[in-house]
Amino acid sequence: MHNIVVLEAVAATIDTTRQETCTVHAVGDGTFIVDGLKMDRKKMMASKLPSGI
Repeated sequence: MHNIVVLEAVAATIDTTRQETCTVHAVGDGTFIVDGLKMDRKKMMASKLPSGI
């Protein structure tokens, strides 16, 4: 069984006043990768995830 979620970006912003830059990638299970550092936010995101994930 596979679960696929397809999202459409509707807006993006850039704060040109910030000097630091980083890349954030949402893995989709409450885990994020920020410039190669894995951040587990599953507990924080639990209420926003579909059941079974």
